[in-house]
Amino acid sequence: MKRSIALLLTVLTVVLSGCAAQPESREPAYTDAEVKQFALEVLSRSSLSMEDYEKIRKALLNPNHSMSNSIRDVKTAAEFSPDKG
Repeated sequence: MKRSIALLLTVLTVVLSGCAAQPESREPAYTDAEVKQFALEVLSRSSLSMEDYEKIRKALLNPNHSMSNSIRDVKTAAEFSPDKG
């Protein structure tokens, strides 16, 4: 009786450990160039206005990596923007 319980617990442990293991990723990670190319292709198929299209295309081709989480920084940048009329 003890043997069957021990065998059952062993099998249960093996099954549960197999379920908990993360499967390996079968697809290779995409490079930054591939992601940018895909984004440009999707953008070219979109139905955006020419002005919006050019803004997004410019942002994709020349990314600005200085990002902020502060609303104060965003307001300050908007005050000094040359686009402001």
